[in-house]
Amino acid sequence: MNVPNDSTAEVALARRRDDDGDPIYESRLTPVTDDRTKVLRVKTGSVIPIVFIPGIMGTNLKHNGTGDPVWRPPNKGLNLADILGVVAALATWGFRGPMERQRILRANDLTVDDRGPIALGDCGLTKDVAKARGWGTVLRDSYNPVMALMENRLDHLIAEGVPGPWWRDEGMADPARFGSEWELPALTEEDIRAVARHDYDVWCAGYNWLQSNRVSAKDVKRFIEETVLEHYRQRGLEAEKVMLVTHSMGGLVARALIELEGYDRVLGVVHGVQPATGSPAIYHHMRAGYEGVEQLILGSNAAEVTAVVANSPGALELCPSSDHGGGAPWLFLQNPDGSVARDESGRLHAYPRDGDPYGEIYKSDSWYGLVPKANERYLDLSTQKTSLGLVRESLDGYLDEVMFFHEEIAEKYHPETYIHYGADSAMHSWQHVVWQGDLDKFTTDGFYWDNENGTYRALDEYPRNIRQEEVALRSVAGVGDGTVPAVSGGVTVSHGIRGSFRHGGSGNGYDHQSSFNDPRAQWATLFSIVRIVMGENDELQ
Repeated sequence: MNVPNDSTAEVALARRRDDDGDPIYESRLTPVTDDRTKVLRVKTGSVIPIVFIPGIMGTNLKHNGTGDPVWRPPNKGLNLADILGVVAALATWGFRGPMERQRILRANDLTVDDRGPIALGDCGLTKDVAKARGWGTVLRDSYNPVMALMENRLDHLIAEGVPGPWWRDEGMADPARFGSEWELPALTEEDIRAVARHDYDVWCAGYNWLQSNRVSAKDVKRFIEETVLEHYRQRGLEAEKVMLVTHSMGGLVARALIELEGYDRVLGVVHGVQPATGSPAIYHHMRAGYEGVEQLILGSNAAEVTAVVANSPGALELCPSSDHGGGAPWLFLQNPDGSVARDESGRLHAYPRDGDPYGEIYKSDSWYGLVPKANERYLDLSTQKTSLGLVRESLDGYLDEVMFFHEEIAEKYHPETYIHYGADSAMHSWQHVVWQGDLDKFTTDGFYWDNENGTYRALDEYPRNIRQEEVALRSVAGVGDGTVPAVSGGVTVSHGIRGSFRHGGSGNGYDHQSSFNDPRAQWATLFSIVRIVMGENDELQ
């Protein structure tokens, strides 16, 4: 056997994770004539946990009492388990009307379910370790890939004494290539070495997305303190603060955690496609149902969506806030020719027009309100007959809490915050919602028929025959990711954050739910993590 005769050379021993997720080193026996020094590149013992917070509907839920799975959105793989999951989801929701949906999806009856399928990718962890870190609490296809990617690449910042292959080939590229809106400097080998002295473990904080985000923030705080950080305390490892990576509504949870809970054990935050000021999409769904195949599970019409969302504080907090778009109107009533209609006083039907979407849209029982008078019957479908006035009061109470929540977190972000968001002009992203048609038929009290999929028809008083189509929701182009318009996803650019990445132009954007599967979003996330750690290195030393 030929043996290297350079006794000054070093051999770095391979590092991997054991069945408990702890790093271990492996060495092979070599001939006695091999004088090379065997080196263990041991880190400082400091761990920075990365806690991923998913978006609405992305966390699996189970019943508090029975433990039965209640919400487990299907994954899209071709294996038997995924196919059966789709069948089960369709069987559960495809034939459930608004009453059953409301009965099943009650926030107080549900809790997080960690028994979902897990995809490990090349993360190096066992399924037991990944499950213990919460990976099974969320929709696998949307979130496990990026969690595995972060685990792998942050574990290989340095390989054989130099930056790992991905960091060397891509990680130190110019941020402008990946959509940076600012002139951020590229990472250097010195930067990579500086942050590589820490270990990075990826955790996932699923939460009950039906409840208020302020309540979910308390749950996430408990998870970090009693599960994540306690894990390291028991092992005698140094883990004082965590990093947060969020998707969609998870960004609101993170902001509530920091601002409302005053939680100070956060190094920094990376927000992905956050509806920072809400999204008009939630209005559309409550008036017309979801679109495409999603409607089979999430709700195909106003009745099915309103029955759940109107009783879900978390979902209602996705409604556009008063500062959405700088307070500009986003709901328009248009004449057949596309011009914005005017009321009897000559004011444009463009809402909010007085800066109050809560009173003008969400609490309004007008035909264009979030829950028009005819839809009040969906607010409480229990067997107990409840006065519609009382259930409207209950909704108004929820909406008051929504307004307070919006006001409390408005323009407030962790000082070490980076964001990335979709801004594709080819995506229909609900930047505006438009009702268009013969509005003269709707200026006075009359008889209307709402198909609950975005179309109103006027009725004769007697007999109530259906006349021609009068008003319908119209599809309007918007820049965004298909769910969150760029005016909300990118609004944090003006609020003192550290960096922003804008993705998409005309046809090269990404879908909101799967945004973290896009290489640009993944690159921006890893870059942002390194930059945050660089900014905090002095504190961690």
